[in-house]
Formats: sequence, structure tokens, C-alpha cells
Amino acid sequence: MLANYVFLSESRLFSALLVFRLLNALLIQTTFVPDEFWQSIEVAHKWSFGYGTLTWEWWPETALRSPLHPLIFSVLYNLGSILGLDSRTFVVLAPRLFHAVLAAAADLHLYRFAVIVSGLETAKLALLHQALNWFTFYCCPRTLANCLEWCLTIIALSHYPWLNVCGKSPSVRSNRSPIWFIFVAIGCVVLRPTAAVTWIPLCLLHLFRVLGKKDLKLAKSMNSISSPFWKLLKTYCFVGILWLALSCLADRWAFGRWTVDQWNFFRFNFLTGGSQAYGVHPWHWYLSQGIMAILLTQTPLVLIGVLADWSRTDWANDQRFVFRRRVTILLVFVSTWTVFCYSLLAHKEFRFLFPLLPLGAYFSARATLYVAHRFSSTAQGSVRLMRLVLILIAVTHIPVALYTCLIHQRGPIDTLSALQKSIQHRFPTNREILSENVSILALMPCHTLPPVSCIQGASYVLNIQ
Repeated sequence: MLANYVFLSESRLFSALLVFRLLNALLIQTTFVPDEFWQSIEVAHKWSFGYGTLTWEWWPETALRSPLHPLIFSVLYNLGSILGLDSRTFVVLAPRLFHAVLAAAADLHLYRFAVIVSGLETAKLALLHQALNWFTFYCCPRTLANCLEWCLTIIALSHYPWLNVCGKSPSVRSNRSPIWFIFVAIGCVVLRPTAAVTWIPLCLLHLFRVLGKKDLKLAKSMNSISSPFWKLLKTYCFVGILWLALSCLADRWAFGRWTVDQWNFFRFNFLTGGSQAYGVHPWHWYLSQGIMAILLTQTPLVLIGVLADWSRTDWANDQRFVFRRRVTILLVFVSTWTVFCYSLLAHKEFRFLFPLLPLGAYFSARATLYVAHRFSSTAQGSVRLMRLVLILIAVTHIPVALYTCLIHQRGPIDTLSALQKSIQHRFPTNREILSENVSILALMPCHTLPPVSCIQGASYVLNIQ
């Protein structure tokens, strides 16, 4: 069967995931939030082609956003310009297709993460649950910094030293270097400062588990600097300084002055509460609406998966159940802590929960296996139950995914397409004077329409008011 062929090797699996996510990206014909245009491709368009509109977050005196994310798209635009591909289609699709590639990589790393902590069967089911989740399908290829954070979170989780941190005994250790985990996790925080809420507990626990009695005895000696704990701490510091230096250089280039965008972001959102201007929600919004909305019918599965693996009962007859139980406790703690911290902020959005959604896919997979083992005594019956659960998820999630990707909030995209055709019809050749002949007045909430980068080519300029 095709599924068996795909899972024969990771290269085949990644190829299948890449095709799936590229089709996912091409299927999206709607808008989600203004940031997917105004905080990414419009900024890159301005840097690459010299015109466009920068919102107040990108003013030098504000410097609220990290330039690293749109810089990736700016490189794509410059390459496209060299190759003569700087059309409207390229400007809009190239960043989205790039994110589709990242999404495929994230899917593969979710598979690897699940293999490490729970085995191959769970990994396959987790991948299917992630592919079927409507919000992942709707959101992951979009050019949002949250989507990049989602991708980096999954990659970092797959490289996290789970055996070292949650191993049953000190003898159970992984020899894999933690450098990739540290690099990706700190990079995630640099790009999205709110990710620190998730990664600080995991990194501190990593350090604590490496810190042994020998390190404490050597703390006052000259040899303590060569202990495993201090070596790991030096790695954290080195990678952190490297990322911070890169970020500061990018800030200096983008804003024309030395600044730290992460501090500006923290000050605006946490100290002054400036994000409240974009909407205020009750403290329980994530618990009462946000989580259930993005999980839909996977919500009870997540609860079942958590409770089943939290239990001291070895329901799966797996010798690693103690290790997996510790992993479950840690993941639940980190998720609860993250949601708690996010709930303290008045401004809340569905996309802020997106980096935690892969854990929902993982626990949904664990619940699917639990149901199959609990309510069937034969292998054939277990397979039928797993298929039944997946069919239920598909029937409830796929229609929502198609609706949100093809119909919901597609008006701004259709409006720009109509304007593009009208402009080309009225000014077929003399495009250099468009800015003097065409003006568009949008009587709607700010930034509802995508920016000029989504309606024009590099050969002419258009002003939207």
C-alpha cells in the first residue's frame, strides 16, 4: 500500500510531506490576519524593491519586530529579481511556498519526536493527526512569524535530550549532542520573544539534569569549568550570544540604529500593555474557546491521551512507560505554564497557541492507540478502531479546513485580484504614472486589505489609502 511505501524511509516520507504541504499552500485562497502580509512580505518587498508601506512597528523609533523573518523573504525577492521572476505571483507565492517547505520539515520532525518518546506506531498516528487538523492546514503555510515559531518548536522538540532529562535511570542516556536543540530553541526565542515562556523551563530542566553531585563538589575547585554542566552552560551562553549578536546586527541594518527588538517587544506587550489596542479577551479565553476551537474533535482525544499516559498503568505493555510518563508530565507542565502565562495578557489570538498544537497531535495519537488497545482484544479489531477514530477526525476537520482555506475571508484577496485586472486593463503600457492616476480608498478596519506588494509588479507603484 501507498502508506507502507511512504514510511519505508525518511526521504520518501519527507517527499510525500513536501508534496502535501505545497498543495496545502497553493490551496489557500483566503486571508487570516493582517500580519501575514504587513509584517512579512510587505516589509521584504520594501527592502527589496524600494517601495511599499511599513507599519508603525517597523519605524526606527519603535523597532518592535525582528527583521530576521522578513529578511528571508527579501533574499527570495532579490534572487527572483535577478532571475526575472519579480511578478505579483512570485511576490505572493514564493514566501508561502517557502513556508510550505518549512511545514514539511516540521511534520517530519514531529514524526521523529514521537518515535523517540513513544515509538513508531505513535509517530505515524501523530503525523496523521497533524495532517488532518484543520487549523494546522489553514495556518502553517502562511507567512506569519507564528508559523515559523511553530516549525522551530517542533524541530527543537525533536532534538531535545529526552532520554537525558526523562530517562528512568542515569544509565539511560543519549550520546546525541544537544547543540542543535540549543541553537534552534534560542533562535526561536530570538525570532518570537514570547517563545521564551515555553523554552526557559525546558532549558533549565536540561541544565539541572546534567548538574550532578560531582559538579557541586567541584564548584569551588579550578576543575569545575571542565565538568559536563559547565560545558553545557558555556554552550548555551555561546549560542545565545551568537543569536543576540546576529539579531542586533539585523536591527542595526533594518532600523538604522542600535537597538534590541526583543526588549522593545517585551516592553510594549508586557510592561505597557500596548497590545490591548488590538483587542481584549477574558482571562479564560484560551481555556473556554481558544484550545477547543483549534482542536475541535481532537479535544477529547488530547485529554484521553494525557490521562492514559499520566497513569501508572502500563496499558501498552511497553517497557518504556515510566520514561513516557515522565515525558507526558513534562509536556503537560510546559503546555499549562505557557497557556497560563499567555492568559495573563489581555490580548489573545488563536495563532498564539499554534506552536503548542503539535503536542495536541501527539496526545491524540496516544489516545487513538489507547482506545484501540482498551476496547479490542485482537490486532485486527485495534486497526479497525484506529481507522474509525481517524475517519471521525477527517470528517470533522477536513470540511472546516476547506471552508477556511477557500471561502472564509477571501474577500480581500478577490478585491486585489479585481483591482489588478482593472489596472492592467486601464493602463496596459504606461505603468510608470500609475501612482498619479490611481488611488484606492479602503473604508474598513486598518490593514484589512493586503498591502501593495500583493497587487503590483516591480515596474510600477500604487498607493492604497
